[in-house]
Amino acid sequence: MFVQRFAPLPVLRPYVDSILVQEDLNPANFANRNPVKVLPTSMTVIGIQYGQPMKSLSQDGAVPLGTSGITGVHGAVKEYLSTGAIGTVIIPFKPGGLSRFTRYPIHAFQNADVSLELVFPGASVREMEERLAGASGAEARVGIVQQFLISALRDQEEERWLLHAAHLIMQRQGNLSIAQLAAQLYVSKRTLERKFNALIGASPKQFASIVRFQHTIQLRHAGYDYLDIVQACGYTDHAHFAKDFKSFAGIRPDQFFRSEVQPELKKSYNEIDEDSKKRQHLYY
Repeated sequence: MFVQRFAPLPVLRPYVDSILVQEDLNPANFANRNPVKVLPTSMTVIGIQYGQPMKSLSQDGAVPLGTSGITGVHGAVKEYLSTGAIGTVIIPFKPGGLSRFTRYPIHAFQNADVSLELVFPGASVREMEERLAGASGAEARVGIVQQFLISALRDQEEERWLLHAAHLIMQRQGNLSIAQLAAQLYVSKRTLERKFNALIGASPKQFASIVRFQHTIQLRHAGYDYLDIVQACGYTDHAHFAKDFKSFAGIRPDQFFRSEVQPELKKSYNEIDEDSKKRQHLYY
């Protein structure tokens, strides 16, 4: 799997975490490819296919996805299956970042995969997709996507205190009281929850829980044992940690770290550079 990460242009940098190109066009790999398992993160993501379409897997079966779409903050593992050659441009947004490109409240995308044509002008989306399909390489594709995002960038007054709230949650690795956070920001808890949900795409409590879940993965990969993780992340005991972890990953921590099913994809995404050690884990 070819994975390359690009830094966004300065005008997009306040809102876009990075831009990634994932590619596997080798026909020999198609038949034995496992479903892609995507972990809960605090990011809303745009994915655009220039390879073959993907399917979303659930208990109800496989649902074909469009060429491009938005995946909101989700509280459980999502599974996707490729139908052939993989060619994907992935744009993870910083908390609140997507709100600068759409008038829809970001919580509208929570736990969902929404076609890009339902959010942006269809003609603009189709033109971008056609240009991506004909582009000659990763750098050209990233340039096309950035042009699309810049054209959609809206001039609006930012709710800076909400972005600050998200920053505080991430700074504390999700280990803080939402009531205390609201008091620190001089707003009611209800106001914080309502506005945070609209801008960030999840409630403050769920956002904090996902950030803490991601931090446990980072600590485990850094060599921490489970007792250290329980203490560092503010869990009452190991049972509390295991239950919380399973609610996001679908399996217990010991099962998760013993049976990571996509080591090559996980490694290529999470170990591209030194900074990636601090990033949230998208795959397992």
